Amino acid sequence: MNGRALEQVSDSTIGRIEASIWWIRIAKDPVVRRRIILMLFAALVGLFAHIAFLVLLPAKWRINQSTDYVGYYAPVAENIISNKGLVFASKPALQYPPGLPFLYAVTFSISDVATIDRAVGLRILQALFVISTSVMIGMVSLRLFSLRVAMAAVVMWSTYPFQLWLTKQPDASSVLTTLLLSAVLLFMLWSNQPAGSVYYGLAVGGVLAIAALLKPICIALPIVFVCLASLCSEDAQLRRRWLFSLSVVVAYVSLLLPWEVWAWRASGHVVPLCINGPNALIDGLTFGTVRGLRPISMPAPVHVLVQDAVTHYQNLKTTSNIVHFIITQVQERPISVIELFLLKAVRSWYGSESHSFEKAVAIIQLCYLPLVVLGVRRTWGGSREQRVFLVVTMGIVMYFWAMTVFTAMALLRYMIPGISVLSVCAANVIGISKRRRLTAFLVKHVT
Repeated sequence: MNGRALEQVSDSTIGRIEASIWWIRIAKDPVVRRRIILMLFAALVGLFAHIAFLVLLPAKWRINQSTDYVGYYAPVAENIISNKGLVFASKPALQYPPGLPFLYAVTFSISDVATIDRAVGLRILQALFVISTSVMIGMVSLRLFSLRVAMAAVVMWSTYPFQLWLTKQPDASSVLTTLLLSAVLLFMLWSNQPAGSVYYGLAVGGVLAIAALLKPICIALPIVFVCLASLCSEDAQLRRRWLFSLSVVVAYVSLLLPWEVWAWRASGHVVPLCINGPNALIDGLTFGTVRGLRPISMPAPVHVLVQDAVTHYQNLKTTSNIVHFIITQVQERPISVIELFLLKAVRSWYGSESHSFEKAVAIIQLCYLPLVVLGVRRTWGGSREQRVFLVVTMGIVMYFWAMTVFTAMALLRYMIPGISVLSVCAANVIGISKRRRLTAFLVKHVT
């Protein structure tokens, strides 16, 4: 063997030794080791729960019930990959933001190149985001609690039946939840390291912009994080809080600006993410009547209010007209308006568009309630970082709740991203020590 060959063998051997030492160092670092274990565990649990759900789900319920995907997102994605542009029915595609059409267009293109069915490509995409959501749940939980609690949070979220239900078809909930958890984790990192205000602010604003381009319900999320910045960073000077908040807004606006300019040129007027806002508002006023397989039970005064909205449906095509209608109703029958929004506030936790199986959904939700209450209480009694996370969680949950109640139909699926963060607190119940049994904890903190 000549000298050059020996030199190559030597370099190869040294490279393998260095790689082995790197893995040995990782194995000896308990923090890194826990993260790797948790990430693998979360990925496997999330994927297994997703596959098991699809296998066990009756065939009659496996069909794609997403009318938005069939009627809008898929056709627009097809036009994008066909070089027709961002159009729908020969008009600019402005009904919804462009995020999902582009995501599905990329998925279609990759599926075509890989010579697999596009439905299979969409199934793989959904599975990838299911895995990413489970991993992010674990990472956020491990940041705050023990490995055991983080694993419990992964299992609790991965087996949560109503997020699983949304994974049976093309749906943005998993990707939206992944982005939301990423923003929360970045915010938590900044709250402990306020010196990086600009970088963390830009990262949070960028993530929230992507979320808004996927789903318009996220349009005002930057306001929530800016408000939280003034509450949840005790160690940060006022200047650093302002830097973080300003960075969030700058990144958010910068990423949305190209879309907003294109939409303005295409429509001739300013478009706040999409033009479907009035439709969502009127659906929220007429739910239980013109939408769903069957009407829902509601108090007589509320029914009269909703029927009045149905009667004036043709005149309620703009946001200003809808707002004027609501103001008129508040002046004429304020109690009915209050009852309507209270009804929506309750139904947001179990309602569905078809109004089917809602009693069963409500019962299942109530089974989770004790865990949430105990977990929230225990988290509030924990470290400063855990209390900060709880404030962030409540802010996010209240945001999605308010958006569901006041701007859309009262559907549980709109609450799923907020519930994902809440599940981290619920899993903290597992943190109760063996010496302090769950019964004793219930007696002390609940009774």
